[in-house]
Amino acid sequence: MKLNHKDRDRMVSIVASRYFSEQGWKWIDLNSDISKIYKAREDLRDQYSEYPYMSRDWYVSNSATKSIHMCENWNELSELVEFLNAYGQYFDFLVKDTKKSLCIASTDGCLTSDEKNAISNARRSRYNVFVFRVDVPDSIDFELMQIGGGV
Repeated sequence: MKLNHKDRDRMVSIVASRYFSEQGWKWIDLNSDISKIYKAREDLRDQYSEYPYMSRDWYVSNSATKSIHMCENWNELSELVEFLNAYGQYFDFLVKDTKKSLCIASTDGCLTSDEKNAISNARRSRYNVFVFRVDVPDSIDFELMQIGGGV
């Protein structure tokens, strides 16, 4: 069976997410969960507006959504959201081991000029960047086995 581009990309994401989990890294899939980071920022902004006697940094570092945005203070979260607004579509994962990193998951490792530009801007913003490349075949073999029974 010939695999289409979307199938191959999903396989790369599965392998990358399993690798991150096995390393014990925190990670979020930006392709499906980037809106959670934006929502976390809005929720924290609303909490601070309601109860301004605590600092914004306190709300960020003690938030239930910290595992999503992985930020320690308000400035760090704001910078992350601004960066993702501009360049988030070029990255597949936000990962944190000892430092926050952005990851592009790829089947060939070839980068477009837009991705290269996004990487340059990420590095200027002090994010580590890596490309997670997985060799996924163009087609896979399968077998459909029939088990008797039924009416």
